[in-house]
Amino acid sequence: MIFIKKILPNLLVLSSIVMMFIVSQTSNNQEIQDIFRLIDDLATNLILVIVAITLGLFVAQYLYVLVGLVAAMALVVMVPALNTALNLSVDYVLACGLVCLGFSAVSNIYANYRGIE
Repeated sequence: MIFIKKILPNLLVLSSIVMMFIVSQTSNNQEIQDIFRLIDDLATNLILVIVAITLGLFVAQYLYVLVGLVAAMALVVMVPALNTALNLSVDYVLACGLVCLGFSAVSNIYANYRGIE
């Protein structure tokens, strides 16, 4: 039962990313498809991937990672001064956040599964 509690947030994050992809493909939503093209490009960025995997492996409670990344994305999107100061677009911030959430969820599942044995 404890394993289910630990793995449930990870599975929810991964399933929501997959559902966003399916909805964007079926509805032919160009904005979300552009975000997934950015995700495809960012998945090869090794620094971003290593940071996300490290977050997933070494933070025991995945909810902390989830809340922190969502809060950081919301802060950058909601405060226009940060967008202009950091020279970021909303699409880029969402793509970076989704890449981090996806890789950290997979690595957190691995860390919890390894701890069961």
